[in-house]
Amino acid sequence: MQVRLSTPDAAPIAEVGGKAASLIRLRQSGFNVPQGMVLTTAFFAPWIKQIETGEAWRSTIALVNTGSTRVPNLDARERLARACDDVKQFAAGLSFDAEQRAVLDEIRTEIDSGTCAVRSSSPQEDLAGASFAGLYETVLNVVPETLDDAVRTCFRSCLDARVLLYKREMRFEDLSPAIAVVIQRQVDSAISGVAFSLNPLTNDFDEALINASWGLGEALVSGDITPDSVVVNKVSGTVIENRTGDKGGDRPDQACLNDQQINELTEMVKRIEALYDEPVDVEWAICDGQLHVLQARPITAYIPLAKEMQTQPGAPRSLYMDGALTDGLTISGPISPITLDSFSSVIRLMFEYLVGIPEGELDLDEAGYYFHGSRIYVNLSMFLHLMGNAERIAKQAQSTNALMAEILLSSDLDQYRPDKPPAQYRILSLIRHMPRILWRFRTVFKSLLKPALRRERFQAEYAEALTWFEDWVTQPIDYSEPLGKSVQEWYVQVGLTTMISTGPALVYFFYMGTLRVKRLIDGASSEQLALADAICRGYPDDQIVQMGLLMFDLATLLPASQFEDLDALLEKIGNRDLPEAFMSAWDAFVEQFGCRGPLEMELANPGYGEEPLLALRQIAMIATSGGSFNPHDMQRQLVAERELAYEKLLTILPRRKRRRLTRAYQNILRYSGSREMIKHHLMQVNERIRQRLLHSADAFIAAGRLDTRDQVFELTMGDIERGTKEPAFDLRAAANARGVPYRKLKAQVRHFPMAIDSRGRILRPQRKRDDGTLSGAGVSPGIVRGPVKVLNDPFEKEVLAGDILVAVTTDPGWTPLFINAAAVLLEIGGELQHGALVAREYGKPCVAGIADITTRLCDGQMVEVDGNAGTVRIIETVAQ
Repeated sequence: MQVRLSTPDAAPIAEVGGKAASLIRLRQSGFNVPQGMVLTTAFFAPWIKQIETGEAWRSTIALVNTGSTRVPNLDARERLARACDDVKQFAAGLSFDAEQRAVLDEIRTEIDSGTCAVRSSSPQEDLAGASFAGLYETVLNVVPETLDDAVRTCFRSCLDARVLLYKREMRFEDLSPAIAVVIQRQVDSAISGVAFSLNPLTNDFDEALINASWGLGEALVSGDITPDSVVVNKVSGTVIENRTGDKGGDRPDQACLNDQQINELTEMVKRIEALYDEPVDVEWAICDGQLHVLQARPITAYIPLAKEMQTQPGAPRSLYMDGALTDGLTISGPISPITLDSFSSVIRLMFEYLVGIPEGELDLDEAGYYFHGSRIYVNLSMFLHLMGNAERIAKQAQSTNALMAEILLSSDLDQYRPDKPPAQYRILSLIRHMPRILWRFRTVFKSLLKPALRRERFQAEYAEALTWFEDWVTQPIDYSEPLGKSVQEWYVQVGLTTMISTGPALVYFFYMGTLRVKRLIDGASSEQLALADAICRGYPDDQIVQMGLLMFDLATLLPASQFEDLDALLEKIGNRDLPEAFMSAWDAFVEQFGCRGPLEMELANPGYGEEPLLALRQIAMIATSGGSFNPHDMQRQLVAERELAYEKLLTILPRRKRRRLTRAYQNILRYSGSREMIKHHLMQVNERIRQRLLHSADAFIAAGRLDTRDQVFELTMGDIERGTKEPAFDLRAAANARGVPYRKLKAQVRHFPMAIDSRGRILRPQRKRDDGTLSGAGVSPGIVRGPVKVLNDPFEKEVLAGDILVAVTTDPGWTPLFINAAAVLLEIGGELQHGALVAREYGKPCVAGIADITTRLCDGQMVEVDGNAGTVRIIETVAQ
């Protein structure tokens, strides 16, 4: 029931908890950890058993498992808090049995007249991927007489509502309470603090951050004071920044640490990082000139970078752009192994087609494309010599990625330029490949000329190509064909259709349509800017706009009460026991948009057709919101405004520009339906790939080689083909080897940054307004006020009518949320991004390109969104 921190034996986390296991490991490695002991989980097992068999706990768990969002609304959180308080009240009445009492008496004798720190140590705390930081209790200045109460306090913290909510948010399957408690000799520190083995402000792996304050440091850890802050270059030992904090008014003008102590702390945190083989934060104390380690744990709130992409500490760095955040992909979280494999297949096919490198011989890392760490990165350093200066690169990126454009303008790109360009991308090398590339592009060039030279013929071929693709993509799947071959053939069909039809149509819609309209006007005229904005929206034939309209219709074709029990509603749909109007609309929705869905580019995520509850949950949000917004009415209004704006602009522009305006407007009208067509075709193919993968998964499960369907997404296509050919191949082991880092990242990282360098440093825009207003790119006009609602995924919370939707990025699966939202704020995106497109077509203001928007704003804040100026003004803050 107790284990000493000085034990030489291994200490299972399940028995001593994460904090205690770390302390034991540190002592065994020679670090100066204060003496102490651990009350193991077995000590508290009798209490846990009584709690779990009680009605109060069962009711609490029922509340946790109720609800369709991972983060419950305020009312649900308050109900859960009250239920947990009832459980904690029950726990307060539990008595120590004879065995527990004997253990505590023994510890009390050892304490004698000294003081102790009593700390919670959960088996799920301080693990990589889930920190539970600040959720469990620590009691300081504990004497023998108060030991029992301190132990009770720490135990009861495992029953707190915040712990249960965090477990739910992190998708823990086991919600059972579990706790161990560390009783440790308290260090009477003169100085204490926290040291991070990376800089948490920049994510830089080569910088350590040391926070320090006088005394025990309790106020520092709780965030009540501003400590001294020292940033150190771990490679050179140089102090980069040394800022003195107020330290709660205690000797605010005096620095806590001298140079020797800073050096000692830096070396200590480097040694512990090497021991853990990952970044750590370390709580430390200095007493009588001696440095003590009070606690060390993996840092979970940082962005890791695959070893293959890291340069050596102190070496020249490379700059990476996250390709998964670019327009068309918009995947902000970790990507499954099978999805990464499919994306790499597309890149390999492109290189084979354009350059002639066989698909199986291409080294993607050497080509500058990194499919590591559950992400897709492009090594910009390899291409900077071809792209020109920062202003030129930013101008190219502005229309699709306003944030990346701002980052490039704010950063010193010269530090990322290699002394010599890589051999494969030197000018002479590229010239050698140019004849083949031009020859391969001849079909593209011909297709791009057709809309201008043979418009009617191109429009006929365009329609014919779309019809052919729809016929082809609905053909039965040949499950006997090798998976890799099928996937390549399907992606080739998307590529061919894009080259000869949807690609040229999109070019003419955007470059020869909307972009030309904006170039024809006087950019200094607010009237002309407004007219151009009006001309560029009001086109309801877009695929995703149509999907949103149909979901709105489904929400209005049934009484709102029907959406209160979605399982029952789904059963009625299956039995076709609903009005014909609804069933007809539902059938049309599934047929046309069954391949779409939230976070849809990830093959591990089902679409609406496979998982109808996904659609019903979003439709229910519309049906029960009580909002008055009607997207059909808005579309009619925007169409009328667009036509009037075109006529008005014709009267304003000089004669030489009128014909060009007319041609541009005609291009927009002809090809507006192409905006989402390439993505839609890709999603239709991804639906086939997913069906193919699930077919293989079912066969492997039937043969006893996999346990769940989800495991197939933690394999590669090569693994699946090998598993099909070789019955002895261990598919479980392969899935586990690839799946563990993927699952760890899913628990650890919500969103990846747009740009990061090869030592982990995140690049952010440096331009800030002095008045606190947030600035980005206005991608949909209008001015509204409303309360903020921050979402990390489309099912995290409900978006109510009038909310200001805040997200990192969006894909078509977010479209229904735009109906209730009054405005949309995005970290990543530009004029061509899905969020901007839908916001314009729904008449909602949208601002994109605001760095860290999901952490700079919080739920309930009142803000004013100006989509014309691209600004967000905070009107009212809320208590945290």
